[in-house]
Amino acid sequence: MTRSPLRPFASRSARDHWVPYTPGWPASGQLSSAPNTVPKSSLPALIPLSLLEAIRNLDTPVEDGLDELAEEIVVRRLGLSPTVAAQIQRYRQAAGRGGSVELDETVSVLRLVGRRNDASLVFADAGRRAARYAAKTRSRSSRTLVKVSPPGLARRLALRSASRLAKAIFEADLKTRSQAVEVSMKAPITIVALPTGEACGFYGSVYQELLRSLTGFEGALLHERCRSRGDDACMWRTAAAEVYE
Repeated sequence: MTRSPLRPFASRSARDHWVPYTPGWPASGQLSSAPNTVPKSSLPALIPLSLLEAIRNLDTPVEDGLDELAEEIVVRRLGLSPTVAAQIQRYRQAAGRGGSVELDETVSVLRLVGRRNDASLVFADAGRRAARYAAKTRSRSSRTLVKVSPPGLARRLALRSASRLAKAIFEADLKTRSQAVEVSMKAPITIVALPTGEACGFYGSVYQELLRSLTGFEGALLHERCRSRGDDACMWRTAAAEVYE
């Protein structure tokens, strides 16, 4: 199957949001928009897959009995379009074999999300999906070892797994600092795509869900440093949930 990378239309009023991607597009979309970043030339397919699945999820109408409006809704909502369905299928096949997509293609999907009014919801949903996809890549022996180990050892093993996944899939450093967990990224693709930082919620959601699903973490993950604010890296730190009497 011939690969057909995509890029979004510049105009939101166009009949569709996608046109064939051409390398080097355009000056405003060049990857130099985030200084001092050297991202890889490709990224795991599960990242754009999670983003498009989140778009489709949020664009799917609730079952409210208004069936006569369903056709009109499908026409208007990008997430329900045949184009997005085809891309989801392509990314799903690539992710299933551990494949990747070109960097520029993932950037175009992030920018597509960034133009939506509900972008923060899409990034949060997509991050959780990406974390769950990542967690599924653990070996069966690793999952079994965590289950049969004493609680203290099981948590250390789970944190080690989370650290490996964060590094291998998302290019992040996940470390334990005293009673907290810190995650840092020198060159997040979210800043490359949207230098003002609004897409960082994607990675924040990724790491919170990764810690929740692997270690049982319950609490907040605070975005304490960000490249969009002039910091040398994006950094998140866990904060335990408060207990109210």
